[in-house]
Amino acid sequence: MDMRTGSSGFLCTLPGEGKGITYHVAICFIDAERPTGVLFTSFVGVGRRSFGVLTDPAALRGELATSGEALCRLAIGQVVRDQLHDKSREGDYLLDLAAAPWDGELRSVGAGLRTARPHVRVLG
Repeated sequence: MDMRTGSSGFLCTLPGEGKGITYHVAICFIDAERPTGVLFTSFVGVGRRSFGVLTDPAALRGELATSGEALCRLAIGQVVRDQLHDKSREGDYLLDLAAAPWDGELRSVGAGLRTARPHVRVLG
């Protein structure tokens, strides 16, 4: 299955200052069928926060190998459990397949993109 046919980018709000910090969560790929992890990026608050939760593509089985949302939820669950968002300056992390998937709101990014040519208005 081509994992990229579904969404591979999401927005979520993780614990942080005030009401939390919004992160863009995106799957990293070797190719269309092999994800290598999840990249977290936020521009909210002081400075840019970015880190990855990486894995060996061969370690992913079942839904984790075919569903971008399932892979992101597992990575987010680990990030929240281990408070990795507070340790973003320490580098990337290895995905813990035993982590509990996150059950919070996950908003798909890029859904509803136009496939037709945009309407062009000619002035003159």
